[in-house]
Amino acid sequence: MKQTLLSPASRLHPCFKTLLAILIVLPGVLAQARQLEVLDSIAVPGTFTTDVWGYVDPTSNIEYAIVGDQSGSGITIVDVSDPENLQQVANVSTVPGFDLKTYQNYVYTVNGGNSGSGGIVDISDPLTPQVVGSFPSSHNIWISDNGYLYTTSQGFRIYDLNNDPTQPELIWNSISSNSHDLLVIDDRLYDFHGVSGTQIYDISQPAAPVLLSVIRDPAIVYHHSGWVSDDRNYLYICDELSSAPRADITVWDISDLDNPEKIGEYADDTATVHNAMVRGNFAYFSYYSAGLRIFDISDPLDFTVAAEYDTEPGSSSEGFTGAFGIYTRLPSGLILVSDWHNGLFVFSFTDSSTSVEPEPEIPVESFALMPNYPNPFNPSTTIPFEVPENSFVNITVYNILGQPIKELTNRIYAAGRHNLEWDGTSSTGLQMGSGVYFYRMTVDGFSKTLKMFKVN
Repeated sequence: MKQTLLSPASRLHPCFKTLLAILIVLPGVLAQARQLEVLDSIAVPGTFTTDVWGYVDPTSNIEYAIVGDQSGSGITIVDVSDPENLQQVANVSTVPGFDLKTYQNYVYTVNGGNSGSGGIVDISDPLTPQVVGSFPSSHNIWISDNGYLYTTSQGFRIYDLNNDPTQPELIWNSISSNSHDLLVIDDRLYDFHGVSGTQIYDISQPAAPVLLSVIRDPAIVYHHSGWVSDDRNYLYICDELSSAPRADITVWDISDLDNPEKIGEYADDTATVHNAMVRGNFAYFSYYSAGLRIFDISDPLDFTVAAEYDTEPGSSSEGFTGAFGIYTRLPSGLILVSDWHNGLFVFSFTDSSTSVEPEPEIPVESFALMPNYPNPFNPSTTIPFEVPENSFVNITVYNILGQPIKELTNRIYAAGRHNLEWDGTSSTGLQMGSGVYFYRMTVDGFSKTLKMFKVN
């Protein structure tokens, strides 16, 4: 289904701090106030700004943006803790800057090609970063939470970082044509493999990936990149080489991996899509000449634009210019966007509900722990979970070091869906600071841990 864009009047020049306030009313269901603000922007060294990623200093809890450049200026570190007054704090020009990811206190970078070397930069002190290693370069990379580096070279390669993050150890290598981009969430790897489709793997054993499903669609020219919904049931695929009237983004129901089903699409005849991230009920895209574009995905069958901001208002055509990279995973909830010519932009996006109808009761068939909401949150958040029968449930909150903060519940629950609230305090009543926290549900042999972000 082809969607209608917001009015061009919603694209304002960056000098305006408040970009957009949209009031959407769905009669009898939901009334929402949404506001997208550009807080600040900053030029970074170089003439071709590429990827952007986020990093939180575990000692100071200061948030940073790490911005890449393809013209020879490497990576630049920007302090975004005061998002209305961005400060460049360091630059490393001796590593490539096309694509980059962080792991622990390291930044891993590649040059966008399939030869040469990628760089490893120690940012224990973000003000004095040090190059500490290298590895074979590739077009894109991904690093999983459990310490494995995935690179898009010769199909894709997998490196183990657990023994020594400065010396990646190759543990698996495919022999197919080169992948383009990778996403790893939980024990699933999504390989966006260009003209060969999107391939989904089980990587619960990282040294032995198992192919589970392949998505091919003659309407997709090039499977470039994408992201999955928080419940892992829907996949959003970006086609960087589509041209009007083909869709730029397709939405896939992957709840049954034996039968992935396309359920929606979106096309813009005047812009090209690039990268994506999903957070809660919204999907965020760096959309080249259209800038930042945010979609409401609360109803997977109704994929609609919620807000947008043009980071390069002088350009309005299909092709490669404008918003390149996007990052939405900082604890503060800030949105980072890198623009090809204009450097780094920092946004905030709020979505506050004023009324919600009760959801119909649906039979529960298995144990489940769902993403908390809101996330990020301040001061409290709701944690939903499900049990298929009367069960003794324990849910505990942990800090980033794995230390228990507060036991939220430890009792028997009847079959069905339940909600817990964490008020952001420890077991002693101490109000916890901003940062990353985890919550774990254990019940009758089932255990699952999810991440949440608290902001003060």
